[in-house]
Amino acid sequence: MDLKKRLCHALGMLALFLTTGNAIAQTLVVVADTWCPYNCEPTAKKPGYVVELLKSAFATKGQSVSYRVIPWTRALLDAQSGKVTAVIAANAKEAGEHQLAIGSEPIGVAKGCVFVPASSPFKYRSIQDLDGLTRVGVVGGNAYQNDFGEWLSRAENRPKTHEVFADNPSERRAEMMIRGRIDGVFEDYTEMAYVLSTKGLQNQIVSAGCQSPSPLYVGFSKKHPHAQDLVATLDTEIRRMRKVGSLKDLLMSYGLDDWK
Repeated sequence: MDLKKRLCHALGMLALFLTTGNAIAQTLVVVADTWCPYNCEPTAKKPGYVVELLKSAFATKGQSVSYRVIPWTRALLDAQSGKVTAVIAANAKEAGEHQLAIGSEPIGVAKGCVFVPASSPFKYRSIQDLDGLTRVGVVGGNAYQNDFGEWLSRAENRPKTHEVFADNPSERRAEMMIRGRIDGVFEDYTEMAYVLSTKGLQNQIVSAGCQSPSPLYVGFSKKHPHAQDLVATLDTEIRRMRKVGSLKDLLMSYGLDDWK
């Protein structure tokens, strides 16, 4: 090989090395609005179990994860356009509408439940059962689905509804229930379970029944050149952690059980 060819070969190998190195060292930017315990405040000691899961998964590839909090609508649009790498806790419908790549392994499930005082005989099995509640705590401005949404939309139930506008609406409504100001709360099971665990209220407030669960995913931008590799990496890590027990340990640190 003459000198010119040797030089070209060396430059080509250097370019390949730098490209590969950049890919490996790349920081993945993941975003979402705050939804603890899936993803909490970025600076918190416990930033959310999905955030910790992502950092564990991509550390195996030499990649770092930068987690940021932004409004949910913007998060989906930024992932769709490729401004960020991924969003945390999107359902399959949201992923499809915004052309996001999701894996075969969910990172949790969304499940709307009715929470009541432990002493209450109330049980939720159908929309008619909700008529047994007299004062229901909901998040102001939140869009409720299925039975909860239909029940709340009925004019006769508006006097029974208490809207809470706060940075920590689940904690606020749990406190209101303990004080007897409301007798029911509509909330995601995982979110409320985390609040009850952190506040030591597991024996005072319980779930009285839930709607059908909906799997949640990390939705990766298809604009990312290695989107499918990122999906595969996360799927592999979830399976590995579940097999060796570290996923159970991670969830237990948030007061949760495995969703599967």
